Amino acid sequence: MSVVLRTERLVLRKARPDDLAALHAMMSDAETMRFWSTPPHADLATTRDWLDGMIAAPPETSDDFIVEKDGEAIGKLGAWRLPEIGYLIGRPHWGQGYAREALGAFVSYAFANRTDHLTADVDPRNTASLALLAGAGFRETGRAQRTWCVGGEWCDSVYFRLDA
Repeated sequence: MSVVLRTERLVLRKARPDDLAALHAMMSDAETMRFWSTPPHADLATTRDWLDGMIAAPPETSDDFIVEKDGEAIGKLGAWRLPEIGYLIGRPHWGQGYAREALGAFVSYAFANRTDHLTADVDPRNTASLALLAGAGFRETGRAQRTWCVGGEWCDSVYFRLDA
């Protein structure tokens, strides 16, 4: 049975092949992907491969969700590799509290069903993500330089942890 999480405005559900167009719209947008671990997706095949990986990820090591509002996929959030979380909300949906709402639902679910802690790795220039995690109670546990090379640009990391 597939897990579905519900909030006041959102549904978090498992990924499906028909999420491809919505995910590609997000993942091909340079601004949305600015702090992601890969460059924007240049073509639909890249997004299809990414989505196929999300769908096929083993449930014992991954617990990722599509974030849906009014039947439209607007992002993804979850533990792409337990206990590390990752999230992406499409740019048209920024600034409306959807990431905070989805993260709260996922944290409650994860602590009740999956793990006793969650971690995150954030680019220090991503002030919105830093604020989201701090607001959710995550604490900074360290920093490192030149941890990711994305599109030829080295990025740093701020590490976070939240205990149940």
